[in-house]
Amino acid sequence: MASVPVSVSSALTRPAKQNQWRARLLVYALLAVLTLFFVFPFYAMVVASFMHRNALNSVTPNLFPNPFILDNYTALFSGVVGDDIVIKTPFVRALFNSAALAIGQTIPALFFTSLVGFIFAKRRFPGRNVLFLFVLITMMLPYQSTIVPFFLLMSRLGWINTFLPLWIPWWAPAFGVFLMRQIISATIPDDLIDAAAIDGTSLFGTYWRIVLPLIKPAIAVFGILNFMNAWNDYIYSNIVLNSADMYTVPLVLSLFKGATLSVPQYGVMAAGSVIATIPLVIVFFMFQRWLISGIMSGALKA
Repeated sequence: MASVPVSVSSALTRPAKQNQWRARLLVYALLAVLTLFFVFPFYAMVVASFMHRNALNSVTPNLFPNPFILDNYTALFSGVVGDDIVIKTPFVRALFNSAALAIGQTIPALFFTSLVGFIFAKRRFPGRNVLFLFVLITMMLPYQSTIVPFFLLMSRLGWINTFLPLWIPWWAPAFGVFLMRQIISATIPDDLIDAAAIDGTSLFGTYWRIVLPLIKPAIAVFGILNFMNAWNDYIYSNIVLNSADMYTVPLVLSLFKGATLSVPQYGVMAAGSVIATIPLVIVFFMFQRWLISGIMSGALKA
Protein backbone atom coordinates (compact mmCIF):
# COMPACT_ATOMS: atom_id res chain seq x y z
CA MET A 1 0.00 0.00 0.00
CA ALA A 2 1.46 3.35 -1.06
CA SER A 3 2.14 5.83 1.71
CA VAL A 4 0.73 9.37 1.57
CA PRO A 5 3.38 12.11 1.55
CA VAL A 6 3.55 14.26 4.67
CA SER A 7 2.86 17.44 2.72
CA VAL A 8 -0.29 15.96 1.18
CA SER A 9 -1.46 14.66 4.57
CA SER A 10 -0.97 18.10 6.14
CA ALA A 11 -2.90 19.71 3.32
CA LEU A 12 -5.77 17.30 3.84
CA THR A 13 -5.98 17.85 7.60
CA ARG A 14 -5.67 21.65 7.41
CA PRO A 15 -9.35 22.26 6.46
CA ALA A 16 -10.49 19.93 9.24
CA LYS A 17 -8.43 21.86 11.78
CA GLN A 18 -9.82 25.14 10.49
CA ASN A 19 -13.38 23.85 10.80
CA GLN A 20 -12.64 22.63 14.33
CA TRP A 21 -11.21 26.04 15.27
CA ARG A 22 -14.27 27.81 13.85
CA ALA A 23 -16.59 25.50 15.77
CA ARG A 24 -14.75 26.21 19.01
CA LEU A 25 -14.84 29.94 18.33
CA LEU A 26 -18.59 29.75 17.77
CA VAL A 27 -19.09 27.81 21.00
CA TYR A 28 -16.99 30.29 23.00
CA ALA A 29 -18.87 33.23 21.48
CA LEU A 30 -22.20 31.62 22.40
CA LEU A 31 -21.00 30.94 25.95
CA ALA A 32 -19.82 34.55 26.26
CA VAL A 33 -23.23 35.84 25.17
CA LEU A 34 -25.04 33.53 27.59
CA THR A 35 -22.71 34.55 30.42
CA LEU A 36 -23.41 38.20 29.73
CA PHE A 37 -27.13 37.45 29.57
CA PHE A 38 -27.13 35.79 33.00
CA VAL A 39 -24.66 38.12 34.73
CA PHE A 40 -26.08 41.44 33.53
CA PRO A 41 -29.22 41.40 35.76
CA PHE A 42 -27.03 40.88 38.83
CA TYR A 43 -24.70 43.65 37.67
CA ALA A 44 -27.66 45.97 37.13
CA MET A 45 -28.91 45.17 40.63
CA VAL A 46 -25.52 46.01 42.17
CA VAL A 47 -25.32 49.27 40.21
CA ALA A 48 -28.88 50.23 41.21
CA SER A 49 -28.03 49.71 44.88
CA PHE A 50 -25.50 52.57 44.67
CA MET A 51 -27.68 54.95 42.64
CA HIS A 52 -30.03 57.73 43.66
CA ARG A 53 -33.75 57.23 43.15
CA ASN A 54 -33.89 60.00 40.53
CA ALA A 55 -31.16 58.29 38.50
CA LEU A 56 -33.08 55.02 38.63
CA ASN A 57 -36.18 56.73 37.27
CA SER A 58 -34.20 58.28 34.41
CA VAL A 59 -35.18 57.32 30.89
CA THR A 60 -31.54 56.89 29.90
CA PRO A 61 -30.12 53.67 31.37
CA ASN A 62 -27.01 54.03 33.51
CA LEU A 63 -24.36 51.32 33.45
CA PHE A 64 -22.39 52.97 36.27
CA PRO A 65 -23.63 54.71 39.43
CA ASN A 66 -23.28 58.46 39.02
CA PRO A 67 -23.10 59.75 41.67
CA PHE A 68 -21.93 56.82 43.80
CA ILE A 69 -23.93 56.88 47.05
CA LEU A 70 -24.51 54.60 50.05
CA ASP A 71 -27.89 56.08 51.00
CA ASN A 72 -29.76 52.95 49.94
CA TYR A 73 -27.75 50.75 52.31
CA THR A 74 -28.16 53.29 55.10
CA ALA A 75 -31.93 53.34 54.60
CA LEU A 76 -32.00 49.55 54.45
CA PHE A 77 -30.34 49.00 57.81
CA SER A 78 -32.03 51.95 59.53
CA GLY A 79 -35.49 51.30 58.11
CA VAL A 80 -35.98 55.02 57.51
CA VAL A 81 -36.48 56.58 54.07
CA GLY A 82 -36.57 60.34 54.33
CA ASP A 83 -39.16 61.12 56.99
CA ASP A 84 -40.93 57.77 56.63
CA ILE A 85 -40.28 54.89 59.03
CA VAL A 86 -40.69 51.85 56.83
CA ILE A 87 -39.68 49.03 59.16
CA LYS A 88 -39.25 48.85 62.91
CA THR A 89 -37.30 45.59 62.82
CA PRO A 90 -33.60 45.88 61.87
CA PHE A 91 -32.63 44.30 58.57
CA VAL A 92 -30.02 42.26 60.43
CA ARG A 93 -32.86 40.62 62.37
CA ALA A 94 -34.51 39.72 59.07
CA LEU A 95 -31.27 38.10 57.91
CA PHE A 96 -31.18 35.96 61.06
CA ASN A 97 -34.85 35.05 60.59
CA SER A 98 -34.21 33.95 57.01
CA ALA A 99 -31.18 31.94 58.14
CA ALA A 100 -33.22 30.24 60.87
CA LEU A 101 -35.98 29.47 58.38
CA ALA A 102 -33.63 28.08 55.71
CA ILE A 103 -31.44 26.03 58.07
CA GLY A 104 -34.37 24.70 60.10
CA GLN A 105 -36.07 23.60 56.91
CA THR A 106 -33.08 22.26 54.94
CA ILE A 107 -31.19 20.10 57.45
CA PRO A 108 -34.21 17.98 58.54
CA ALA A 109 -35.35 17.79 54.90
CA LEU A 110 -32.00 16.27 53.89
CA PHE A 111 -32.38 13.61 56.57
CA PHE A 112 -36.02 12.68 55.98
CA THR A 113 -35.95 12.79 52.17
CA SER A 114 -32.84 10.62 51.96
CA LEU A 115 -34.26 8.16 54.51
CA VAL A 116 -37.65 7.90 52.81
CA GLY A 117 -35.98 7.72 49.40
CA PHE A 118 -33.84 4.84 50.67
CA ILE A 119 -36.93 2.97 51.88
CA PHE A 120 -38.70 3.44 48.55
CA ALA A 121 -35.62 2.39 46.60
CA LYS A 122 -34.36 -0.64 48.53
CA ARG A 123 -37.18 -1.99 50.69
CA ARG A 124 -40.03 -4.05 49.29
CA PHE A 125 -43.36 -3.84 51.07
CA PRO A 126 -47.02 -4.09 50.01
CA GLY A 127 -48.30 -0.93 48.35
CA ARG A 128 -44.85 0.57 47.82
CA ASN A 129 -45.46 1.60 44.22
CA VAL A 130 -48.93 2.94 44.97
CA LEU A 131 -47.63 5.01 47.86
CA PHE A 132 -44.80 6.36 45.73
CA LEU A 133 -47.35 7.24 43.05
CA PHE A 134 -49.22 9.38 45.56
CA VAL A 135 -45.95 11.13 46.38
CA LEU A 136 -45.50 11.93 42.69
CA ILE A 137 -49.07 13.18 42.41
CA THR A 138 -48.43 15.78 45.11
CA MET A 139 -45.69 17.21 42.89
CA MET A 140 -48.27 17.92 40.19
CA LEU A 141 -50.58 19.97 42.42
CA PRO A 142 -50.16 23.73 41.89
CA TYR A 143 -49.21 25.43 45.12
CA GLN A 144 -52.01 27.98 44.64
CA SER A 145 -54.57 25.23 45.24
CA THR A 146 -53.09 24.36 48.64
CA ILE A 147 -52.67 27.85 50.11
CA VAL A 148 -56.13 28.08 51.73
CA PRO A 149 -56.12 24.54 53.23
CA PHE A 150 -52.56 25.15 54.37
CA PHE A 151 -53.52 28.34 56.20
CA LEU A 152 -56.62 26.78 57.79
CA LEU A 153 -54.65 23.79 59.06
CA MET A 154 -51.83 25.92 60.45
CA SER A 155 -54.35 28.22 62.10
CA ARG A 156 -56.13 25.32 63.84
CA LEU A 157 -52.78 23.98 65.05
CA GLY A 158 -51.96 27.40 66.51
CA TRP A 159 -48.79 27.72 64.45
CA ILE A 160 -49.52 31.12 62.92
CA ASN A 161 -46.73 33.67 63.44
CA THR A 162 -44.18 30.94 64.12
CA PHE A 163 -41.63 29.18 61.94
CA LEU A 164 -43.29 25.78 62.47
CA PRO A 165 -45.52 26.06 59.34
CA LEU A 166 -42.41 26.91 57.33
CA TRP A 167 -40.41 24.03 58.79
CA ILE A 168 -42.40 20.87 59.48
CA PRO A 169 -44.52 20.61 56.27
CA TRP A 170 -41.35 20.96 54.20
CA TRP A 171 -39.22 18.34 55.95
CA ALA A 172 -40.15 15.66 53.40
CA PRO A 173 -40.98 17.40 50.10
CA ALA A 174 -42.07 15.16 47.26
CA PHE A 175 -39.34 16.36 44.92
CA GLY A 176 -36.65 15.52 47.47
CA VAL A 177 -38.07 12.04 48.05
CA PHE A 178 -38.26 11.45 44.30
CA LEU A 179 -34.70 12.70 43.74
CA MET A 180 -33.20 10.60 46.53
CA ARG A 181 -35.11 7.50 45.49
CA GLN A 182 -33.88 7.80 41.90
CA ILE A 183 -30.27 8.47 42.93
CA ILE A 184 -30.16 5.58 45.40
CA SER A 185 -31.76 3.19 42.91
CA ALA A 186 -29.21 4.13 40.23
CA THR A 187 -26.01 4.29 42.29
CA ILE A 188 -26.28 1.72 45.10
CA PRO A 189 -26.52 -1.97 44.11
CA ASP A 190 -28.85 -4.31 45.94
CA ASP A 191 -25.95 -6.66 46.66
CA LEU A 192 -24.38 -4.02 48.89
CA ILE A 193 -27.58 -3.69 50.93
CA ASP A 194 -27.93 -7.48 51.16
CA ALA A 195 -24.30 -7.84 52.30
CA ALA A 196 -24.89 -5.31 55.06
CA ALA A 197 -27.99 -7.21 56.19
CA ILE A 198 -26.05 -10.50 56.25
CA ASP A 199 -23.40 -8.85 58.43
CA GLY A 200 -26.12 -7.98 60.93
CA THR A 201 -26.37 -4.26 60.17
CA SER A 202 -29.75 -2.80 61.03
CA LEU A 203 -31.87 -1.00 58.46
CA PHE A 204 -31.05 2.41 59.90
CA GLY A 205 -27.39 1.44 60.25
CA THR A 206 -27.30 0.53 56.56
CA TYR A 207 -28.78 3.91 55.71
CA TRP A 208 -26.49 5.88 58.03
CA ARG A 209 -23.19 4.06 57.43
CA ILE A 210 -23.45 2.93 53.83
CA VAL A 211 -26.11 4.79 51.87
CA LEU A 212 -25.68 8.30 53.24
CA PRO A 213 -21.91 8.59 52.55
CA LEU A 214 -22.43 7.37 48.98
CA ILE A 215 -25.07 9.97 48.08
CA LYS A 216 -23.24 13.09 49.27
CA PRO A 217 -23.41 14.68 45.79
CA ALA A 218 -27.19 14.27 45.72
CA ILE A 219 -27.41 15.63 49.26
CA ALA A 220 -25.43 18.69 48.18
CA VAL A 221 -27.59 19.31 45.11
CA PHE A 222 -30.88 19.02 46.97
CA GLY A 223 -29.50 20.94 49.97
CA ILE A 224 -28.53 23.93 47.84
CA LEU A 225 -31.87 23.96 46.01
CA ASN A 226 -33.87 23.62 49.22
CA PHE A 227 -31.84 26.26 51.06
CA MET A 228 -32.26 28.67 48.16
CA ASN A 229 -36.03 28.13 47.97
CA ALA A 230 -36.43 28.54 51.74
CA TRP A 231 -34.27 31.67 51.81
CA ASN A 232 -36.23 33.29 48.97
CA ASP A 233 -39.70 32.19 50.12
CA TYR A 234 -42.21 35.01 50.14
CA ILE A 235 -45.70 33.57 49.64
CA TYR A 236 -45.91 31.15 52.56
CA SER A 237 -43.93 33.47 54.84
CA ASN A 238 -46.35 36.27 54.05
CA ILE A 239 -49.28 33.98 54.89
CA VAL A 240 -48.17 32.77 58.33
CA LEU A 241 -45.90 35.56 59.63
CA ASN A 242 -47.72 38.67 60.80
CA SER A 243 -45.28 40.08 63.35
CA ALA A 244 -42.49 42.41 62.26
CA ASP A 245 -40.06 40.62 64.58
CA MET A 246 -40.59 37.42 62.56
CA TYR A 247 -40.22 38.96 59.10
CA THR A 248 -37.74 37.40 56.72
CA VAL A 249 -35.67 39.22 54.10
CA PRO A 250 -38.25 39.02 51.25
CA LEU A 251 -40.98 40.39 53.53
CA VAL A 252 -38.81 43.28 54.70
CA LEU A 253 -37.82 44.19 51.16
CA SER A 254 -41.46 44.23 50.09
CA LEU A 255 -42.13 46.97 52.64
CA PHE A 256 -39.99 49.40 50.65
CA LYS A 257 -42.55 49.41 47.85
CA GLY A 258 -45.63 49.25 50.06
CA ALA A 259 -48.45 51.68 50.72
CA THR A 260 -46.52 53.47 53.48
CA LEU A 261 -44.25 55.13 50.89
CA SER A 262 -45.28 57.66 48.29
CA VAL A 263 -42.58 56.40 45.89
CA PRO A 264 -41.26 52.81 45.76
CA GLN A 265 -37.63 52.64 46.85
CA TYR A 266 -36.17 50.37 44.20
CA GLY A 267 -32.62 51.35 45.13
CA VAL A 268 -33.14 50.17 48.70
CA MET A 269 -34.69 46.95 47.44
CA ALA A 270 -31.68 46.44 45.17
CA ALA A 271 -29.33 46.97 48.12
CA GLY A 272 -31.24 44.41 50.16
CA SER A 273 -31.20 41.96 47.26
CA VAL A 274 -27.42 42.30 46.95
CA ILE A 275 -26.93 41.52 50.64
CA ALA A 276 -29.47 38.69 50.52
CA THR A 277 -27.53 37.08 47.67
CA ILE A 278 -24.29 36.81 49.68
CA PRO A 279 -25.38 33.88 51.92
CA LEU A 280 -26.54 31.94 48.86
CA VAL A 281 -23.16 32.44 47.18
CA ILE A 282 -21.38 31.31 50.35
CA VAL A 283 -23.49 28.15 50.57
CA PHE A 284 -22.84 27.41 46.90
CA PHE A 285 -19.05 27.67 47.25
CA MET A 286 -19.10 25.61 50.45
CA PHE A 287 -20.74 22.67 48.67
CA GLN A 288 -19.41 23.33 45.18
CA ARG A 289 -17.20 20.24 45.15
CA TRP A 290 -20.08 17.87 45.91
CA LEU A 291 -22.39 19.76 43.56
CA ILE A 292 -20.04 19.38 40.59
CA SER A 293 -19.44 15.75 41.53
CA GLY A 294 -23.18 15.11 41.50
CA ILE A 295 -23.62 16.77 38.11
CA MET A 296 -20.69 14.86 36.60
CA SER A 297 -21.85 11.50 37.97
CA GLY A 298 -25.33 12.10 36.60
CA ALA A 299 -23.90 13.02 33.21
CA LEU A 300 -21.74 9.89 33.10
CA LYS A 301 -24.68 7.66 34.01
CA ALA A 302 -26.81 9.31 31.35
